[in-house]
Amino acid sequence: MRAAVPTILIILLFSIGGNLFVGDALTTWYADLEKPWYLVPLWFFIIIGVLYYVMSGVIFYRLFHLTKASSLRSSAIVLVFFMLIGNELWNYLFFGMRSTFLGFVSLVPFIMIVVVLTFILRKIDRVSFYVLSPYLLWLLYDLIWTYGLYEQN
Repeated sequence: MRAAVPTILIILLFSIGGNLFVGDALTTWYADLEKPWYLVPLWFFIIIGVLYYVMSGVIFYRLFHLTKASSLRSSAIVLVFFMLIGNELWNYLFFGMRSTFLGFVSLVPFIMIVVVLTFILRKIDRVSFYVLSPYLLWLLYDLIWTYGLYEQN
């Protein structure tokens, strides 16, 4: 359990930081946007958000404690950090700057980071690979709904 504490703290710091970027934009600006018919309800986004941080924590923990040291492991750890930073940057661009355009455009490099991380995890830790892979489907949906928001607003 002691080995998990640093991982939990890192993930908590990122999740709190991301929520600070959102601020009141969720209940003010976002609530007033025209939304595409295929947009999932807010409660579903909350579930995905919680699962994202759990997923990130599991991968981070496994990389630090269960995989053998290697250059691929080091690259994966850096990419997990970039993924966490990219997620919070998206929160800032979309909610903080209240920009549907930046929210849409910033997903492209974010998705690229996650794809590269997925390929590396496939080579070094199959469990983490399977934990991360469904998130790629969510990111494709993310790209579609953020484009829909951009187009309608």
